[in-house]
Amino acid sequence: MSSLNIENKKAHKNSYQIPPNASEHQRLNRQHELIQEMMFGEVFHSPIKHPIRILDVGCGTGAVTYHLGTRFPSAQIYGVDLATIPLDPKKPDNVTFVQGDYHDLLGSEEPHIIPGSMDFVFSRLLISGMTSWPSYILTCHTLLKPNGWLEIQETEFPYYDDSGIISSDWKWCQAYQAGARAKGLDLSCAIKAAAWMRESGFDDVHVIMYCWPHGEWMADRGHEEYRNLGVFLRTEQPKLYQAILPNMVSGMGYSEEEIRELQRDVLETLKVEEGKHKNYWVTFGRKPN
Repeated sequence: MSSLNIENKKAHKNSYQIPPNASEHQRLNRQHELIQEMMFGEVFHSPIKHPIRILDVGCGTGAVTYHLGTRFPSAQIYGVDLATIPLDPKKPDNVTFVQGDYHDLLGSEEPHIIPGSMDFVFSRLLISGMTSWPSYILTCHTLLKPNGWLEIQETEFPYYDDSGIISSDWKWCQAYQAGARAKGLDLSCAIKAAAWMRESGFDDVHVIMYCWPHGEWMADRGHEEYRNLGVFLRTEQPKLYQAILPNMVSGMGYSEEEIRELQRDVLETLKVEEGKHKNYWVTFGRKPN
């Protein structure tokens, strides 16, 4: 099946905080590799056996979509994203890409994305773009067949160390969180996903929490699967937050110099220290028969 791009005729309710350019695509692909490494080679945790149709929501570069297409060669895999997905010459024939808004999944012009059509719906790291989580999860419930699975993987925004939350008084965090709320984003979506799933009618809801380490300290404690991720996060996270901040706090009255000061605060607070981390939550549940 060939790639399909659908022009979204409605204003997007979600938006990228970082332009999806070649540099961002490279970062996302490396991030995908390291998440899989952290999970000992796994990409998802739902007990999927013989799927016919799978939906990857917010598929970005298509890394997970390609993985699913290879893992389940007899299934049809659909990847949905706001932006045009960069096509890989090695794209499996059973992968189709649809360009559109997450909230408009039920209104998609793709004839196979319809109620009761999916065996598995997957999304990962939509925290900076999803503006209506309960509605999205209810939509996924509608799209799934009975006994189909939904899996959501998200980071929890606060930073921790071994003593607890350490980022409450970081100036850039306070501004970032206020900007996110103003834009309708929920930075606590990771810890709320299980309750939202249950409220939408899912059964067998499971939660697995991973560490999102800032530096190599997890590997130094004997968890070697975290070493490369820790290096990546201590290098890339400060740059990522510096890049997102101007857009996140836009319209909140900050001057250019005040934004630059917040960006400097990112570097100051995200120095490598023992135990510094965020949490990465995997939540999955089953639509009842």
